[in-house]
Amino acid sequence: MWVLGFALFVLGIVFVIVAPINRRKNTRCSVQTQGMLINVLKRANSKGSLPSMYVYSYCVNGIEYQIKSTIRSSQIKAVGDECIIWYNPKKPKDAQPFHYASTKIYTIILIIGIVMIPVGLILIGVGASR
Repeated sequence: MWVLGFALFVLGIVFVIVAPINRRKNTRCSVQTQGMLINVLKRANSKGSLPSMYVYSYCVNGIEYQIKSTIRSSQIKAVGDECIIWYNPKKPKDAQPFHYASTKIYTIILIIGIVMIPVGLILIGVGASR
């Protein structure tokens, strides 16, 4: 029981930290340009496979940039397909292959994380008392 509690606690902490960071990035990356998927990197570690890393190329003001993301744009099927890349107009190398019109998703993730932390602590306490 305590192992589940610990996992919920740690995941809750991650959600609480990551949600605001991603919300800010989504807000900063407000301009779109045409990009292309140029590579898919398969990854693995000693415990098995990790999510693939997608490498995108895009141009802003005649300068070519590349970003890597574990998120595949919903517009692509294969290497060479074009998609929209959202970037920060003040810092074009700050970009992402997706954009949420609403930041509600980040609020939901934050609330889930906030709930998971005390639930995890309760489960840790219950498991430790047995």
